Amino acid sequence: MKHFLSAACLGLAFSAFAQTPCVDGFADGYPCSGLDLLSVRTLEELGGGANGNDCWGWVDPASQREFVLFGRHDGLSIVDVTDAVNPLFVGRVPTATTPSLWRDVKVHNNHAFIVSEAANHGMQVVDLTQVLEVTDGPVVLTPVSSYIGFGNAHNIAINEETGFAYAVGTNTAGGGLHAIDISNPGAPSVAGTNDGPYTHDAQVVLYNGPDPDYAGKEVAFCFNGSGGVAIVDVTDKSDMVQITAFNYSQSAYTHQGWLSEDGRFLYFNDELDESNYGNGTRTYIADVSDLDAPVVIGFYEADNTSVDHNLYVRGNKIYASNYLSGLRVSEIGPNGNLTPYAYFDTNPDSDSVAFYGTWSNYPYFPSGNIAISCRSVGLFMVSDPTYDPTSVGNVHLADASLKASPNPAQSVMTLKGMPRAAFVRVVNVSGQEVVARRAVPGLTGLSFDIGHLAEGMYVVHAETDQGQVQSVQVLIQR
Repeated sequence: MKHFLSAACLGLAFSAFAQTPCVDGFADGYPCSGLDLLSVRTLEELGGGANGNDCWGWVDPASQREFVLFGRHDGLSIVDVTDAVNPLFVGRVPTATTPSLWRDVKVHNNHAFIVSEAANHGMQVVDLTQVLEVTDGPVVLTPVSSYIGFGNAHNIAINEETGFAYAVGTNTAGGGLHAIDISNPGAPSVAGTNDGPYTHDAQVVLYNGPDPDYAGKEVAFCFNGSGGVAIVDVTDKSDMVQITAFNYSQSAYTHQGWLSEDGRFLYFNDELDESNYGNGTRTYIADVSDLDAPVVIGFYEADNTSVDHNLYVRGNKIYASNYLSGLRVSEIGPNGNLTPYAYFDTNPDSDSVAFYGTWSNYPYFPSGNIAISCRSVGLFMVSDPTYDPTSVGNVHLADASLKASPNPAQSVMTLKGMPRAAFVRVVNVSGQEVVARRAVPGLTGLSFDIGHLAEGMYVVHAETDQGQVQSVQVLIQR
C-alpha cells in the first residue's frame, strides 16, 4: 500500500533531486524502514493549486516508460517517472469546471478517466499517448471526450478486463454504482446504474476466486461509508444484484479496500474509527472465499492513530496510505494476517487524527518504484531496494484453463503464474492474432474474454519483459 507525509507536508516544501537511501531509520530527514527515497516534486513544481489528492499510474505498452497521474485541486498532472530520481512534468489537464479537494483517476487502454467532486465536472477522457513526444513540457492536454451522465463523482473504478468504468458517489442513482461502457474512449456511454446505497469507493474484478458460484462473473466490492461493505454482481449492468452486505464491530465509515490476489481475503479501512473510538490505525480483514457469506476475521492495528486512506495489494504485500503516518507496507501471511514490512513517513512531526498528509499511492509499476501523493507537498517516489523485477514469477502456460459459462459470450481463459507485465497473444490456426493482452500490473494471473472466439485450435504465446517466451495449444469447444 502506501503512506507518506513529512515536515514538508507542514509547509517546509523542498525537492529531492537524488536518490537517498534509508540509513539508520532516515532518508533525507524522513523516518523510514526498508524504503529508499528517490525524489520529491512539490505542488508548485507540478502545476500548483491548493492541494494534491489522488494518484494512479500508466505504463506505455510499447516503450515501457512509466508515468504518474497526480491529482490536484484544479487539475491533473502527468509526470514521467521512468527515471524516478529525476521526474519530468510533461502534461496537465485542467479541471472541467471548478477546483475541488477531490479528484480521482484510473486508466484503461492508454486513456485516463478523471472524475471530481466539482459540480458538473462529469468524466474527462484523455489520450495519454499525447505526452510520449513531449520534449518541452508541460503541455496542456485536451480531453478526447467528456461523459456528462453525472455531474460530480467521488471516485471511479475501472475493470480493465471488461472495459467498464464504475463511477461512485455521484449525484445519480443515490450515489450507487454508475456503470459506463468505455470500450470506445471517444464515446463513453451509460451501461446501467445501481440505485444506492451510497458507495464511497469500489474495486471491480472479473471474478477468479475460490467461490465457484461466481466464476467468470463481474463482481464489485463496494465500500459504502456508514453502510459497511457490499458485494455486488455487476455482470448485467442493467440489473446489478447485491450478493451480500456486511458490517463489523466499531464500524464508523468504511472508506476503501482491495482484494487479495487469490480472491480469498478482502482488506479494507475505516476513516473514522480512530476519532470515534480511539483506535489505532486499523486494516480490517474479511474472509470472502464464500461471497455469499463473508466473515470479518479480525484486523491489524498499528501503533499510531493516524487516519487511514487508500490501500492496494500487490503480490503478498499491502501498501497503505495513512494520512499522517505515510506509506505503510505490510506482508500478507498464509491465513490473511498482516505483518509490518516497511514504511516511509512523510510527516515525522505527527501521527494525530487529522485529514492531512498522505492521500494515496501507486505500487504497480514494473520497475517496483512506488508513487506517493501527499496532499500538501506533492509527489514522492520511493523504492524497495530488495525488489527484483526478474523474480516476480514464471510463465506457467501449462496451467492455462478455460472457464466455461452457460453463456458462451462470458467464457474466459485464465493463465496462472503470469509474471507482472507479461504480454499474451492468442493466434488462430491461420496465424492471425485474435487476442492481445498485457497482464494487469501487480497481478500474478491473467483472465481474459474468449467468448467471441469460434471453436477450434488456438496457440497462446506469453512473453515477459525479460524475453522469456512460452507457447501452448488450446482447444476451444462450445
